[in-house]
Amino acid sequence: MDTSHFEYTAEDLISHKLQLAGFLVAKPKFDQKGADLLVFMNIDSKTKFCRIQCKGRSLLNSNSSNIEVFNSYISDAFILFLFINDGSESSANLFCFFADDIKKRWKLKTYKDSSKDFYRLSFSKSTFKNKIKKNNLLDYLFADKTVEKIKNIIKKSDGNKEFDKMLDLIKKQKELIKLQQKRNDLEKQTNNLEKLLNKIKHIDEAKGMLEDKIALMEAHYELMKTQIDNESEMTK
Repeated sequence: MDTSHFEYTAEDLISHKLQLAGFLVAKPKFDQKGADLLVFMNIDSKTKFCRIQCKGRSLLNSNSSNIEVFNSYISDAFILFLFINDGSESSANLFCFFADDIKKRWKLKTYKDSSKDFYRLSFSKSTFKNKIKKNNLLDYLFADKTVEKIKNIIKKSDGNKEFDKMLDLIKKQKELIKLQQKRNDLEKQTNNLEKLLNKIKHIDEAKGMLEDKIALMEAHYELMKTQIDNESEMTK
């Protein structure tokens, strides 16, 4: 199963679990990577919410995997869920990471352009549920205490700040779309230029072949003219 398809499966599972816990879950139509789901406790004039990013990974045909999240996505009201499919009961492999968990446990990769900075979590089939292994993820299993922590985060969240965060993510996404369009246009222009250069090359090759034929014809004409002139001289 490819990663993108599996993450949709994980998103459905995560949404189901959150709804069973009493949360209101909404699926935004923007910035799928920064906010796959929006989770509310209620809807009123002072609505507060948190952003959920959903990740799904399969260990059925591999021994290890990893997930990444941009540093720019992380705020106090950002939560990342990870569903790992290792062939066992699905509900036992749902993990939840809050902002502090990510910053303390995951490895940060930095760049000169800070907008590219991201955190990465690596895990393996033999360690992620093994309590005697240092790198296990058991502390992050989705449980009743996780639900209570999510509720507290939503209660403490700054709705205006989170909306601003989403608007900023939307703006960045639009900028990326524009850059991709420019790149596509440039690639199209480059392809057209390559085609034109190839046509010019073929024309030059055809021109060279034609010039060679003309030179041969001229040489043949000169040879025939010389022979005719010699024969004329002999008949005099």
